[in-house]
Amino acid sequence: MHNKIIYAFIFLILSCLFWSGNFLVAKLAFNSSLSPLKLSFFRWLLALVLILPFTVNSIINNISLFKKNFFKIVFLSILSVTIFNSFTYISVQTTLVINASLMASITPLLIILFSWLIYKTKTTFFQFLGIILSILGVICIVLKGNINNFFTLNFISGDIWMLIAVISWGLYSVLLKKLDKNLPQISTLTVLIFIGLIFLFPFYVFESLSYGFFPNKLSDFIMISYVAIFAGITAYLFWNKGVLIIGANRAGIFLHLIPLFSTIWAILFLGEVFAIFHLFGIAFIALGIFLANFRVNL
Repeated sequence: MHNKIIYAFIFLILSCLFWSGNFLVAKLAFNSSLSPLKLSFFRWLLALVLILPFTVNSIINNISLFKKNFFKIVFLSILSVTIFNSFTYISVQTTLVINASLMASITPLLIILFSWLIYKTKTTFFQFLGIILSILGVICIVLKGNINNFFTLNFISGDIWMLIAVISWGLYSVLLKKLDKNLPQISTLTVLIFIGLIFLFPFYVFESLSYGFFPNKLSDFIMISYVAIFAGITAYLFWNKGVLIIGANRAGIFLHLIPLFSTIWAILFLGEVFAIFHLFGIAFIALGIFLANFRVNL
């Protein structure tokens, strides 16, 4: 069991490292005119092409099991493949990578909240207090540290897109438990991608009427390859494996590595500036996480 936990930690850390690169690539894609839904669609299309040959037989052999879990898989596909990544890519068009990745910091608290709502998981006063404080941290980031922005609605739309993406990911992480544990992991990921692509396709087509249907630069193909192979297949497999070993609540804490890694990439490669309201946002979020896990640490 000890070795399994170590492996889970490694899987989760690598997932967060690969996902942090996802934020950087999203901003680089925007800067090079690779539209967000095009990036999302071709990311998952390439991922599907790469893993389908290895999983098609397993999918066929377990077709009855997939049919039994069909509606759960469809919902999880929409949350993860269709919404989370697409909304993340849309968000960085108008917000900083630092902002978007810090917004992702509240996911562990959302996991605790959704676990309580869905599974009636025992939740302490400190966990609820932690959730409230973390939300205050997000509000600080969204309002750029100025309460007047709330009354004048002067906030960045990208932060709202990212908030919806984060809510979607928290719900996805919690609902993974509802899938039959006998479903083969990689085959399940393949089906999730396939169904998610179906729901993503009409939005990709609508966007492409204005921005073109296909990537046309070498840099586009490099970025699509990274998000497909590392931020797509590898990160999802590692994350799902880590969650299955130690549970969604404990795994969620690792997501705080994403803003750490992302902030480093953003400052080094994009020249973004770490502002004072980021610091206050982090302080509230970090205090919220500490309180949410206070009883565990005693």
